[in-house]
Amino acid sequence: MNTKDLKSFFESIRPDFSGQIEFDAPLAKATYYQIGGSADVLVTPKTQEDLQKIHQALHVTGSRFFILGWGSNLLVSDDGFRGVVIRMKHLFQEIEIKEEGLLRLGASVGGSSLLRRAQREGWSGLSALTGIPGSVGGMVTMNAGTHLGEFKDVAVSVDYIDLRSNHFEIERHRVGGNSFSYRKNHFLTEDQLVTHAEVRFGRDDPKKIEAEINHLYTRRKETQPVDFPSCGSVFMNPKSSGLHAWQVIDRLKLRGHRIGNAQFAEKHSNFIINLGGARAVDVKGLIDLAKSRALNELNVELHEEVRYIT
Repeated sequence: MNTKDLKSFFESIRPDFSGQIEFDAPLAKATYYQIGGSADVLVTPKTQEDLQKIHQALHVTGSRFFILGWGSNLLVSDDGFRGVVIRMKHLFQEIEIKEEGLLRLGASVGGSSLLRRAQREGWSGLSALTGIPGSVGGMVTMNAGTHLGEFKDVAVSVDYIDLRSNHFEIERHRVGGNSFSYRKNHFLTEDQLVTHAEVRFGRDDPKKIEAEINHLYTRRKETQPVDFPSCGSVFMNPKSSGLHAWQVIDRLKLRGHRIGNAQFAEKHSNFIINLGGARAVDVKGLIDLAKSRALNELNVELHEEVRYIT
């Protein structure tokens, strides 16, 4: 289906759609990087019925699509995305105790919201997620983590919907030893949309948890360039080399190096920051430069954490 017909179809379902349907929507406004072109169609479902309508629309139109959470780990092409972007921002925002020691989290719950509740309620075991931007759905997809731990360490199960399936139904994956690895999950495809995750938690003094989380937030502000748009850490740590990714960048003397208005941050060189008006091609240029030089000069393979929308 061509772009005109695609837009016409989504226009036809607008009267019964509770969320938002936008055409030629600038994706720079929907990502932490604040970079990128527009999507033909940007849909933001508000109810599960909205999501069912999107599922049907994708089958009728056969359109390519991309599932967007909070956009904290994405680089959108300057040319944008030809197709449908599904922005999970308002749907699945529950934080509830399913039973003692087990939380049920909606995929659109932000990490900061979860940790605020943890401080108030005295939920322990979640502090390793402090400072991770984005949503629970993103944490599942990327097995997000810090030096203190990863999402897999607390995950019990993940619920998801396959948007390419003929049937609209929620399926469940029970987390096992092979479900995740470093910054990856091994059970979801790009067509599968996370709805909820269940995670373990313990109990401790709320004041103690608050102090721990506040300390970690302070450390993040002191060591990371949080005042500029970025996607967080650009490269995974190349563990076989014995080096952290920032150490590789430093050995290549790329800390502070710029292409256009994109720069390897002075404060933390595994961050590429948008100094203002940077383009995706600038960021990609820095990524490709570091990968090429790391391999040629240090025999180290760098792999991105950042995901691309093209």
